[in-house]
Amino acid sequence: MKPRPAIIILVFLALVACEKNPVETKSGHLVLTGISSAKGSEMVTIDLDSGYVDTNPVNCYVLSSTVYDPNTGGYGYVSCDTVFTLVNTDDGSIIRSIRLPGLISSAVIDPENNILIGTYGEYEYIDDPDSTNGATLPVFHTYLLTTDLETGEMVLNKEFSLGDGVYLCTHFFDPVNRLYILQRADKRLLFINPVTGTLTKTVELDKPLTNVVYNTDENNLIAMRPGSETGEYYIDIYKPSTGEPISSSRVNGIDGYHYCMAAYDPVTKCYLAVSSDYRVLFIVPSTGEIIKTVKLDYTLNDIRFLRK
Repeated sequence: MKPRPAIIILVFLALVACEKNPVETKSGHLVLTGISSAKGSEMVTIDLDSGYVDTNPVNCYVLSSTVYDPNTGGYGYVSCDTVFTLVNTDDGSIIRSIRLPGLISSAVIDPENNILIGTYGEYEYIDDPDSTNGATLPVFHTYLLTTDLETGEMVLNKEFSLGDGVYLCTHFFDPVNRLYILQRADKRLLFINPVTGTLTKTVELDKPLTNVVYNTDENNLIAMRPGSETGEYYIDIYKPSTGEPISSSRVNGIDGYHYCMAAYDPVTKCYLAVSSDYRVLFIVPSTGEIIKTVKLDYTLNDIRFLRK
């Protein structure tokens, strides 16, 4: 399967280098949580070290609204009735439930400030100046929302122009500079202060990024992409402040990968991706070598990874 970058069109709505050694678990077990729709919507949590699986039912959710909160270890998602729910994946209990003003997507968490960040849109209907029978015209507005996860209070709810849209799932939080980053449909990275709503700068790239993650060890971006030939896949590393390419390495041994499922694991120093046949891939970012795989028995969307 060869993924194609998806765009949210707003008018419609990664101590020890990753090498051939057993994965260390001294910093906690590596777990993933995702949403399965095979037998009704349910949240599935898998401990990749022990193989333990736990499932919990969920309501319908907004694509690209899911997050892992490292402070609580909870998996959060926005339901179709605009409620952000943070769930304890061990027992299914609700840690926190917050009513939001819209259907938040492109969601991230700033764990130090304990805030949820995302965007949402809504229509406003205005009178059509050319109409003689009281017809109206829809006008779409996009908002940047920042919410305090402890109190549920809005830190920021500000209209913010995203042009023709943003690339689906190409969003992340820069913990060094404490900035919320999106890639707009014109391929530019937007660096946004999530507390003030200020656009601090834009960086132009020559291609859309897919499955992009922030490498907290090297302060760079890692992305996975298909090549120009069928069956070619690459790991690209960029300098986020300038968009400068650092390296590009071919990944062998896969037929494709799933979109919106990637992470950087600071314990193994690996880039994590999910292949088209649902294997978790542990990839050396600098070489593209797959040093370990874990087969999943579930078909999942919106997978998030965390050390617990």
